[in-house]
Amino acid sequence: MKFSRSVFVFFTIFLCAELMAKSNPVPLINQPLVPDSIAPGSKGFSLTINGTGFADGAVVNWNGSQRLTQVISGSKVKASIKASDVAKAGTAAVTVTNSGGATSNVVYFPIRKPAAKVAFAADPKFTATGTIATGDFNNDGILDVAVGNGTTIDVYLGKGDGSFRNPIQSSVSNVDPMFYMVAADVNNDGNLDLIVSGGSYVDVAVLLGDGKGSFTQSATYGAVFDDRGYLAVGDINGDGKLDFVVSGFDYAGSAFAFLGNGDGTFQQVDGNIGLDGPMVLGDFNGDGILDLAGVDIDDGGPLLVAFGNGDGTFQKPTVYDTGGPANAVVAADVNGDGYLDLITDGVAVWLNNGDGTFSLGKTFPIGGYQYGNGPMSIGDFNGDGKLDLAVIVFDSNDSPSVDILLGRGHGRFSNPTELSLASRVGYFLGLGDFNGTGELALAVSTGSGTVFLQSPVSVSPTSLNFGNQEVGGSSKPQDVKLTNIGTFTLPLEGIKIIGADPKDFSEKNDCGSSLPPNGNCKISATFKPTATGQRTASLAIEYKGPGSPQTVPLSGTGISPAVSLTPQHLTYSTQLAGTTSPPQTATLTNTGDYAVNISKIWTTGAFSETNNCPSTLQVNGSCRIQVQFKPSEKGPAHGKLSVSDDAEGSPQTVALSGTGTVVEFSPISVNFGDQKVSTRSPAVPITLTNVGTTALSITQITITGADSGDFQQSNNCGSGVPAKGHCTIKTSFKPLAKGQRKANLAVSDDGGGSPQKVPLEGTGT
Repeated sequence: MKFSRSVFVFFTIFLCAELMAKSNPVPLINQPLVPDSIAPGSKGFSLTINGTGFADGAVVNWNGSQRLTQVISGSKVKASIKASDVAKAGTAAVTVTNSGGATSNVVYFPIRKPAAKVAFAADPKFTATGTIATGDFNNDGILDVAVGNGTTIDVYLGKGDGSFRNPIQSSVSNVDPMFYMVAADVNNDGNLDLIVSGGSYVDVAVLLGDGKGSFTQSATYGAVFDDRGYLAVGDINGDGKLDFVVSGFDYAGSAFAFLGNGDGTFQQVDGNIGLDGPMVLGDFNGDGILDLAGVDIDDGGPLLVAFGNGDGTFQKPTVYDTGGPANAVVAADVNGDGYLDLITDGVAVWLNNGDGTFSLGKTFPIGGYQYGNGPMSIGDFNGDGKLDLAVIVFDSNDSPSVDILLGRGHGRFSNPTELSLASRVGYFLGLGDFNGTGELALAVSTGSGTVFLQSPVSVSPTSLNFGNQEVGGSSKPQDVKLTNIGTFTLPLEGIKIIGADPKDFSEKNDCGSSLPPNGNCKISATFKPTATGQRTASLAIEYKGPGSPQTVPLSGTGISPAVSLTPQHLTYSTQLAGTTSPPQTATLTNTGDYAVNISKIWTTGAFSETNNCPSTLQVNGSCRIQVQFKPSEKGPAHGKLSVSDDAEGSPQTVALSGTGTVVEFSPISVNFGDQKVSTRSPAVPITLTNVGTTALSITQITITGADSGDFQQSNNCGSGVPAKGHCTIKTSFKPLAKGQRKANLAVSDDGGGSPQKVPLEGTGT
């Protein structure tokens, strides 16, 4: 069968019209790029990009310039990157554009030398407060920062050296307080726009960018939820127009999709998506349709994955138990098998089985906050070709930090490096190269917004707290280790104390004028408060390089606590070796104006203690310390009760003394009762035992005391008693007068506590 030429032409025209009429989706790039970083000066190479929605004719953009591109499939493209593209250190912005102009999200490609470690320094000049989004808002190829604060958006245009220009301000209505913000080109005009959600009675506002750093609010969607609007942006129905999903915190299982009209307005899709909390979009089951994954904060942090239907709706989510609270999720192929995996902020790695189902891989527990951690970002921070993690972490006191977990490949990560933050963190953690070094930096939403630049200087620890210190006294030194993790010798320009109370702190160091690569030095800081109350300062480390000066916050509290420990001396009666005396009491009282922290209570010598003292003794409080004497040998014994605390005069002490003896009597006293005057009682034997390990020498056995003539003794002890031996002393009573008569059997020896005495008593009638 043959077609005429006219039929063929008509068919061709019809086919082209159909192709032109069909919209290509907005592509989505997955991480990592392959490779995901390269050293400057490398040869040209082929860059593989995995993702979703790559159409025939798609092209890869390298810093906005097109590169030779091969479309392998709807989920993979390859681009030829020139040697000149990577000749110098820097960071390339990689995007993919489909026919028709729809451009993907940006993934940053670091051009830098790989490093075994990373360190970050906070930019003290960037102090903007609020919700943060990063992007090139004025199309000059330099990364900028947008900060949502109250009813305004402040855009800080980057200068390319890590610093920023004065902010450009744009107004926003109906989204105060701002909670979450994402940057994307929602009207496909080549300029980044913003989608902003509110933090209570959630409203969502769309602001269109003018390509110069200013924004105009184009649409507002009111009261979507009662609390906290999390956002995820992508082309969920594949029509070439960006859509967004918003989820709420208080309504369990509440999330709704809004489909873009391509002009900055959206239409809400009927149907509730059964998840809430932070979300991420990606094609998890490989069908070319974007799916949705999120963590359900309201129900304790399970991971939920909902497959997309391609029309803006989603299937019922599959639930995966994270084993604890989770507040964030990111998507990336972390084990290199070509499938998009998920990571929750526990940290837990969820490996894709290849069909959109997930199995729990390795976990890396961080943080100590009962409600989980915070936002996450993923990228190659150290340029070694393995994806790394940045995670907002809260400790058990709700104090925030940023933990950097360097990737080891195959879904594994190293122990975290911690960056301290001064205040509670918000809900965004952006990344990008703000100073053109090829080293990814962080933009953190905090109570005092912070940009962290990568630095050749690693400081550990990142802050020092000296606790309570008596005014005029000096703390023990605390050390800071300074390490050059760079590849060049680092010139040091000075180390000094700055801040509110610099005279209360001092430092000594062995750092010299420079540090070689991988070299380190020690800075020792000391706290000597000049006044009571909270005292603060910072250790400032100045050097030639990004992030200088690095500062280490110093803090401590000047106090003047006082305690008394009474009595000053405890004396014990002669005590048989190996036996324990009754306790005697010492009292510790807080006599000052501040609580006293007790660190240790102990005794020396043949003495022991028990106490009811708390670790912190409040003002006017007191506690009792019971001390007992247990000699192990004969002779005088001396010891000391000591209390170590943060009060003046610590440690406080009580002198302890007693005498140990190896001479044991049985019975220990004799009462002869009534006895007629001038008549003798029956003899009562008293056994003397030497409990010692050496022979006891006896020099005299006699009757002493007021009525010594009324009592008599005879014995078989001779001049001594062998170790563990005994002898007998017979005593009798012959009163010389009527009434109560008293004396003592006295033994003089070398057994300790000589003469030992046995009381004798009787009544003459």
